[in-house]
Amino acid sequence: MQSEIAEKLPIGWYLKEADSLITHFTNNAFETYQINRFHWQVLKNIDTHGKISKELYYHQVNRFLSEKELDELLESLIVRNWIQFSANHYSFTDTGKQEYIAIEALQLKNKEKVMEGISTEEYLAAINFLEKMIRNMGGKI
Repeated sequence: MQSEIAEKLPIGWYLKEADSLITHFTNNAFETYQINRFHWQVLKNIDTHGKISKELYYHQVNRFLSEKELDELLESLIVRNWIQFSANHYSFTDTGKQEYIAIEALQLKNKEKVMEGISTEEYLAAINFLEKMIRNMGGKI
């Protein structure tokens, strides 16, 4: 097994390459909506929780977006009338909820394409492996 591992590139290369391709694939798919992967993640979080606070959400994404970038992203969704800000939380407008439904349908097709040929067991094994690595290095899940 060690010789098989030695023949592969370092794991960091695969992680960065997969993340880069997921971002590129998602951004290309969402071009017609003029949004990107990070817009989608905000919208998905709002759908999941009903509303989000910037502070709690930023804690989840601060490795990927600066606070200024998140502010700009949220503002761009407000300007489109997709989300609103009230009582220190962001939530959907009626327009935003309808747009989200259309974008979610597209994202489901994207996910099917990305996951083509990958079983649930393979996916979960990869997630479990990465969680163990993260914990081994002192990270938290």
